[in-house]
Amino acid sequence: MKHNLVLYVSICLMQLTILTNITLLNGEWNGITMFLCTSIFVFASAVFGLSRQAKNHKRIKSIQGSNDP
Repeated sequence: MKHNLVLYVSICLMQLTILTNITLLNGEWNGITMFLCTSIFVFASAVFGLSRQAKNHKRIKSIQGSNDP
């Protein structure tokens, strides 16, 4: 559940950044906006990837442990 919240917040931050650039700054800082959105996306992807890896690692350990005599 915690990782879903991180993904949702990252999407909200990206949208807020884009809307701020378009409405308040008249699209003058497109490069900085795209850099911020890309950075947020990479961070959220890393969090999501690490959470899936941890879940798979726990599942594999539990499967291996159940086969022990």
